[in-house]
Amino acid sequence: MIPIRDTIRPRSIPVVNHTLIAVNAVVFLVQLGQGAGLERFIYTWGLVPARFTDPRLSAYFGLVGNLASLLTFMFLHGGFWHILGNMWSLHIFGDNVEDRLGPLRYLAFYLACGLLSGAAHMALNPRSPIPTIGASGAIAG
Repeated sequence: MIPIRDTIRPRSIPVVNHTLIAVNAVVFLVQLGQGAGLERFIYTWGLVPARFTDPRLSAYFGLVGNLASLLTFMFLHGGFWHILGNMWSLHIFGDNVEDRLGPLRYLAFYLACGLLSGAAHMALNPRSPIPTIGASGAIAG
């Protein structure tokens, strides 16, 4: 069953939640603008476990590029339905979590959940050359 709405209204404006949705939307628009370079864009900014286990790949992307991908993969999406489902879930449930935790703790929790989902994926698929993208792990947390 797809959730349509929740019945709990936040006590304050969920600024971080709205910002996360906006950032995801802007990054998705940037993705759409890549045209023929989309695959390279996703490979560069997505989380590719092999970049951390293959010395050649690791050297090619460098320390900063590899560390950046631990964060940037959470803002990329595989298509319209992927981002729509993620942002819809974030819209429905994220405001309540932000209300409960406060904006800074909510942002830290969201990013920590995304990082943990990426770490779990890398632990289970350490040599995978396939990029992982999406905010699903952060949102599920």
